[in-house]
This record gives sequence, structure tokens and C-alpha cells, in this order.
Amino acid sequence: MPVTTIGTAGVIWGLSAESGILCQSVSAKTAREKNQVRNEAGEFVAVAFYNATQTFSISGVMTGAGGIATAAAGVILSINNTSISNGVSQGGIYTDDVEVAKGNTEFKKITVNATQYPLIA
Repeated sequence: MPVTTIGTAGVIWGLSAESGILCQSVSAKTAREKNQVRNEAGEFVAVAFYNATQTFSISGVMTGAGGIATAAAGVILSINNTSISNGVSQGGIYTDDVEVAKGNTEFKKITVNATQYPLIA
């Protein structure tokens, strides 16, 4: 859809197309495990952040039998709306869970949650 943005330069509008769905929303969250060290008074004196991962949640209206519409838990997933920043820029994206919703006055919708592991292809 053609859009005219007014104001701050560089703002981003919309989503990339996904196979098998009309993409409605995507969110990405980057996290790391954390190990904290306390001194004898119980105060934090050191912290380590490690094992970065990025989790995705992608939702849309199903349009076919391919792409996101065929996601299955434990299976690698190809997503066009990925983030290549915040510490995770590579690695396989594996499906955690899939939810399909239908209603008598709604289109069939799918939500897929997945995790990207930087050192696993």
C-alpha cells in the first residue's frame, strides 16, 4: 500500500510479505542468559551475559498451504521479517509452537512462535 510519512526521516512502515499468510504482525525479542555474582554482603559485584537468542512471534491470515502456514514445532522456519541486529544476526530459526484460530465470521489465522539460535544452522 502506498504510504506517505510525514515527520522523522527513516521511520519504517509496514511488514515484508510472508509466504502462506497475509502477515498482520511480527515481534522480535533478543535475550541472553545472565549469571550474577554476589559478595559476602549480598551485593552484585560481577555479571555475565551469554547465549544470545532471538524469539519471534508472527501472526497472519492463512492464504495457502505453504510457507508460514506449514510451520511445525521443532522444524526450521524461514521468516522474511527478521531483525539482524541486537546481538543475533545469524543462525537457524526453529518453531517453538503454532496456534491456528478459526471463527464463523473470521478468516483462518495462524500465530507462530520461534527461536533463533546463532550457532545452530
